[in-house]
Amino acid sequence: MHSTILSLPVIVLTACAVWTDYKRKEIDNWIPAAILTYGIILNAFLNPGRFTESFVYMFIVFTILFTIYIITNGKLGGGDVKLLTALAFFFGSSIMVLLLIAGITATTYGVFKGIKNRTYFRTETIFAPFIFIAAVLTSILTS
Repeated sequence: MHSTILSLPVIVLTACAVWTDYKRKEIDNWIPAAILTYGIILNAFLNPGRFTESFVYMFIVFTILFTIYIITNGKLGGGDVKLLTALAFFFGSSIMVLLLIAGITATTYGVFKGIKNRTYFRTETIFAPFIFIAAVLTSILTS
């Protein structure tokens, strides 16, 4: 795992993803591309031995999330899949912690929002804010 300082560009880019997801319900393609490029450069120079491991985690995360995307007819957005795939390359094995935190916080929020709005299991939320929270917490917890 990288230090918290080296994670700051990823945190800022994830915050940009939150902003675009909140405004347009869409994440711009340049954000995951920038995170992936930064992760590749960082791993190439600071930890070349972790390069293969990062690709494996990226492939696993993409495969699982794309399958969920297909099964749910796009309820988990394609931008979220791309963002989490890029984050998987940057965070490596810590992506599992990130996914757990994002899933728990999004589910908790969705349950409370569903009860409040009386939409229950039909409640829709944007996922990027929870990915951001999880990225911040994962950076702090794993550094």
